[in-house]
Amino acid sequence: MKQYGRTYISFLLSACLFAFGQSVQAESRMTLPECVSLAMKNNPAMQITEANIEKSQWSLKEAKAYNGVTLNYNLLYGRSDQAPSWYNNTTAKYPVSVNPQTGGLIDYPAWSNNYTFYDQQLKLQLPLYTGKKLESMAEMAKNGKAAMDLERTSTKQQLALEVTNSYYNALQAINLRNVAQQAVDDFKVHLTNVQYEYDVGNVALSDVLQTEVRLANAHNNLIKAQNAVKMSRYKLNKVIEINLTDDTELEDSITREPYTATLDDSLKEAFKNRVEIQQAKLNIAMGKEKIKIAHSDSLPTVSAVAMENISDTSPSSSKHNTDWTVGVNVSFNVFDNQITKNKTEGAKAELTVAIQQERQLEDAITLEVSNTYLNVTEAAERIKNNQVAVNQSQRDYAMAQERYHAGIGTNLDVMDAEVAMTQAKTNYVVALYDYSNSRAQLSKAMGKL
Repeated sequence: MKQYGRTYISFLLSACLFAFGQSVQAESRMTLPECVSLAMKNNPAMQITEANIEKSQWSLKEAKAYNGVTLNYNLLYGRSDQAPSWYNNTTAKYPVSVNPQTGGLIDYPAWSNNYTFYDQQLKLQLPLYTGKKLESMAEMAKNGKAAMDLERTSTKQQLALEVTNSYYNALQAINLRNVAQQAVDDFKVHLTNVQYEYDVGNVALSDVLQTEVRLANAHNNLIKAQNAVKMSRYKLNKVIEINLTDDTELEDSITREPYTATLDDSLKEAFKNRVEIQQAKLNIAMGKEKIKIAHSDSLPTVSAVAMENISDTSPSSSKHNTDWTVGVNVSFNVFDNQITKNKTEGAKAELTVAIQQERQLEDAITLEVSNTYLNVTEAAERIKNNQVAVNQSQRDYAMAQERYHAGIGTNLDVMDAEVAMTQAKTNYVVALYDYSNSRAQLSKAMGKL
């Protein structure tokens, strides 16, 4: 009976430890904020987003540059079998002519079947009017950059949620492993007690055998729980981009404060904060600019032009001819076989898609917030219910042991009570971390994570 007394005291101590924190851990080395910070620094999703933001910045600069001065130089240099007109060649092998100014003879080059020529053009151009095409391109690029800035926020929130869920899942796996380990320890102690009772002739051999089977089953559950701990930790380490097998202890901090806001309040927060809503509005704005860009092809374009040409080409009438031009260039598309109209109607259809996608997004956000809100309230109720179940199962297990050692209870009663207690603890742990995960998901759904 002394041995049983020590066992009972040991059980009560372990039950108290579970009730006030499930397990006693060493000083934590890694917190959730630290994990989130590592993910923001190392995860490739953030690197991709930053690269896309840089790309949008260059696209904006490119769109603005079209509305400025451009300088173009073109050189055509080659050979031809057609002589330029200034060559003044004849069918004579060595044509001779008199210079009218000096009266002297002019020696022309020997007859050749190939002639070198060139044409150089330097063109300075400044657009004056493009039917608002360049302005719309710049505005669309500006909205595109704003959308990418919002995408950075969205990526951060999604990554923070992924880290948070992985962190809580790892902690849940650790605590479930502790529950499984406690079950093994309980069955080991009970087996020792049953073996003692059998040795003194108080119980049958079947009690020993039944307990050994239950202990083996508990070992199986512990092996699975240990593997789940490793797998959940691998997933966390992968998200935060550290060594896959790193097993630095995690701070067991879960969300315990109750969520008191109503569903309507949560929905209002979501529609106010979600960056996807703002992105959808930017997509609509860009769709409107696309219509303007497409329609601009039906309007005239005006640009200031300054050109200089230096040529020595066939059939130029003078050697090394140089000319310059300064003026205004006006271009108008008279007939393009309805290409501009088709582009404009296509852009209008894209705008309709963007508007309807905004409506779809609002519906999706409403469902997402509602679902996560219900998950939070459900998990909170399960925590209360399972806490009661844990307390009751611990009392039942202790009473079953007392009855067994008093000879008025069976071994099966004790083992069933232990299994029920383990299940109650498991349900409690799962509810705790379901609540924490659901709170994180609700914060993400409201755009506040």
